[in-house]
Amino acid sequence: MIIQRLIGSALVLRIANLFGTGVMACNNATKCGNINYLSQENAAALDQDLFTEYKFSVDQLMELAGLSVATAVAKVYPSSTYKSALVVCGPGNNGGDGLVAARHMTLFGYKVAIYYPKRTPKPLYENLLLQCEKFGVTVLQSLPPKEDVKNEYKVLVDALFGFSFKPPVREALKPALDVLIDSGLPVCSVDIPSGWDVEKGPQSENSLQPNLLISLSAPKLCAKPEILSKLNCKHYLGGRFLPPGIIDKYNLTLPPYPGQDQVVEI
Repeated sequence: MIIQRLIGSALVLRIANLFGTGVMACNNATKCGNINYLSQENAAALDQDLFTEYKFSVDQLMELAGLSVATAVAKVYPSSTYKSALVVCGPGNNGGDGLVAARHMTLFGYKVAIYYPKRTPKPLYENLLLQCEKFGVTVLQSLPPKEDVKNEYKVLVDALFGFSFKPPVREALKPALDVLIDSGLPVCSVDIPSGWDVEKGPQSENSLQPNLLISLSAPKLCAKPEILSKLNCKHYLGGRFLPPGIIDKYNLTLPPYPGQDQVVEI
């Protein structure tokens, strides 16, 4: 057993050292322990590199991200106990991730509804919404009162704003954010807790306090342990799709994924 532990530790260190070797200076990602945390600027640049240099399509990455989100939610809040879920989707790619997650969550045994107040009028998002409907996801036309949300659902997925968010919150989306903040239900945030500063975290006592954060590609600065630990927030990394060249370019040190899993707890 001791030998196995020593071998396992050596393997983790070897992987960490490999991932930590980059062609760019360390100021492209702030290191905290053995994991890198990306700034807002570098998170956007990394995404752009995936599209332009590696020819990933938006829908391809969205599918991978949404599956990772659904998988992490199921690990922490399994459908056997948390039978019903409300996914709150915003107008951008984060909302698209939420639509994909909702579809996969139906396959994981959840009864799923989505609230999608500000829809993106593009074929990709329209198709994702149609797929949700075909898989039996309930599409809410209006947001229920907070008490009804608390009585009807067991877990919420926050897919409202992503790493491109800059305040203030649009008036049309404030009620959705308020429900996430005030429902009293477990909240699982996609990549960035909605309303947070991407680098500094929550900006007031009234900010959203998620119970689970699923970082995508690489965690952002707002996901540092000293921020999440104050909230007792679990943290998973999802999106097992980064090319080795991206890992080198951004000098990323990330935890190894176990087996064939698409997510890993940090």
